[in-house]
Amino acid sequence: MKKLFQLTPLLELSQFETLKIIGPYRFLHADATSCAFIYADYHITVRGKSVDINAIKEEMLHLSIDDLQELHVKMTKDMGVSDNVE
Repeated sequence: MKKLFQLTPLLELSQFETLKIIGPYRFLHADATSCAFIYADYHITVRGKSVDINAIKEEMLHLSIDDLQELHVKMTKDMGVSDNVE
């Protein structure tokens, strides 16, 4: 049976070329080679030769990464960030 609604946060990395998140997040930073955001209980940083934003919506972020160099994930509780991401 196909799931109709996404009830939990979803982070999907496909072939080290695309990253898609579904659920509430807080966008922090983007430039030509990196992107950073807070998602669920994690601070996530993506770096590559180039990072392009394919889609940015209220509860969805879709990135294309050329030559992924770093995917850094750190719990926000270690950073003193608020529990509420919305």
